[in-house]
This record gives sequence, C-alpha cells and structure tokens, in this order.
Amino acid sequence: MGLLLLVPLLLLPGSYGLPFYNGFYYSNSANDQNLGNGHGKDLLNGVKLVVETPEETLFTYQGASVILPCRYRYEPALVSPRRVRIKWWKLSENGAPEKDVLVAIGLRHRSFGDYQGRVHLRQDKEHDVSLEIQDLRLEDYGRYRCEVIDGLEDESGLVELELRGWDCVSSHLSHMLGRQFRDRGR
Repeated sequence: MGLLLLVPLLLLPGSYGLPFYNGFYYSNSANDQNLGNGHGKDLLNGVKLVVETPEETLFTYQGASVILPCRYRYEPALVSPRRVRIKWWKLSENGAPEKDVLVAIGLRHRSFGDYQGRVHLRQDKEHDVSLEIQDLRLEDYGRYRCEVIDGLEDESGLVELELRGWDCVSSHLSHMLGRQFRDRGR
C-alpha cells in the first residue's frame, strides 16, 4: 500500500527533488512566487522574528488611557516589508478563560467583548503594534500578550498592567465583597 502512494507522489510535476518537511514541499527557486523574507530564504531558514515588550509593570488609573508597548523586528533585517497578523489577548486570572482583545492584519482589525470601541493599534512607526486601551476599567488590570504571526513563524511578549489609586482599591474591594455576600445568599 505504501509503494502505491509513493509512485503517484513521485510523478507529481514540480515536487521531485524539493525538500519535504512536516508534510509540505518547500521551494526557494527564483521562478516561484517566493513570499519569504526578501532575502530569498524562508523564515524557517535563517531569519528570526523578535517581539519586544517592556519588562517592567505599567501603572495607570481607572478611567485613563494607556499604551501597552509592543514592537517587532527581524534578524537580520528584511529588504521588503511583510504582512503580519497581530493578536492581543488578556491572560487568565485564577483559572478564568483568556480574553481575546484585538486581532489585526494590515489596517484591518477586530476587537472583542468589553474591549470593543476602547482599543486600537498604535501603528505610528514601522513594526509598532502597541495596543492603546481607553477608558480603563477595574477589570482591565492584568497581563496581556502581544503575538506577531508571520506565516508559520510566531513570537510573543507579555505586558503587565496595574491600576493605582484609592478609587481602584475601593472599587475592587466593594466588587469582591459584593460578590462574596451575593455568593453567601445562594
């Protein structure tokens, strides 16, 4: 049975002699429409995608706006620009499911849930995919992941956001105490 499958595969035009990895044939010939990295190599062979986010926690206030910084680059640098997909999501706290915040390709984007109308990408500079969140709410604090996806290559970074101020503390306490008392009444 295996020999019967191998013979038709060898007879396919253009597949003979091409490298075969993970169930796909790869070609670096000049006649192909190489959508690689501009160097004639594909991303799996020598070009590294790097995502940069701040290591320190960002602090802000409820009701304010904040920019969660995220930039990406290639090592070595690319000659021609590439179209990437950007995904931001909030990581879960205490076993809650992760929340999608925003996805984008080029100038097209979609925001989700409570973030609709409050978030957008800051694409002021090349490779800048920072997320701006407006009208911050108590539930916006936490850890966010910025993921850059380029074909089969993807990298991500984390940004931690904390809210400051008495209003945040008192809102959080009343929210937690209210939930605690509501749960007791069940």
